[in-house]
Amino acid sequence: MSTPRTRNRIDGAQRIAEEIGAAIVAGRYAPDAPVPGEIELGRRYGASRTVVREALKLLSAKGLIASRKRTGTRARPREAWNMLDADVLAWRLRGGQAEPKFVSDMLHVRAVVEPAAAAMAARSHTRKSLRPIEEAFAEMERTAHDRVAFADPDRRFHKAILVATGNDFMVAFAALTETALGAFVRIASRHRGAPGPSVPLHRAVLEAIRRRDAEGAQAAMTALLDRTARNVERNVRGRAPTRARKARVCKTDR
Repeated sequence: MSTPRTRNRIDGAQRIAEEIGAAIVAGRYAPDAPVPGEIELGRRYGASRTVVREALKLLSAKGLIASRKRTGTRARPREAWNMLDADVLAWRLRGGQAEPKFVSDMLHVRAVVEPAAAAMAARSHTRKSLRPIEEAFAEMERTAHDRVAFADPDRRFHKAILVATGNDFMVAFAALTETALGAFVRIASRHRGAPGPSVPLHRAVLEAIRRRDAEGAQAAMTALLDRTARNVERNVRGRAPTRARKARVCKTDR
């Protein structure tokens, strides 16, 4: 059981890690640029060296910084970041904004993963693992004309499908990308009438999974993701990379 002192130390380290991590992700520290060290961070945040060291360890584990004796602590390049870390995802989405490359990359990844996951869920689901999908969809129907209320059951619907595959790596993907799914809900729902029209497409995915129709589930998920890709592209028009508009594999869920 943690003591108040321990909790304060953890909270302090997380606060420092969040502010420095968000700054790195936002590009305020270029790759290999020096990041404030222990003494400066301690002075800036009024934190002990122990707290600062814990914060730096958190950032190092996320691939955002590297510390060396001669060169000090420096920001690492984007390719070193742990992109599926929940904090890194949240920092990239801070302020409700998603950079075009982030959107495009996530569209590609979801287009590869989620149709296959729907097919796996159709083959492998149990009564227990199907229930969260059904419950999330029922709530989506109730909130179909409220884009804010719709966001949470939409995330749960897609996460539950990944969990229903019974595949540990799919489950890990679901847990790590839950934060990012919210970004697509917001982006894809900016147009008039959203998110109601997506409900029948979600229903088609659920019904195919229920009847254990793997091919049908994969096709239904692909159709659902294709609709979202078009909505996302429309709502970020002028900011999205050209390849996201040209590549039909850029798909997600609205």
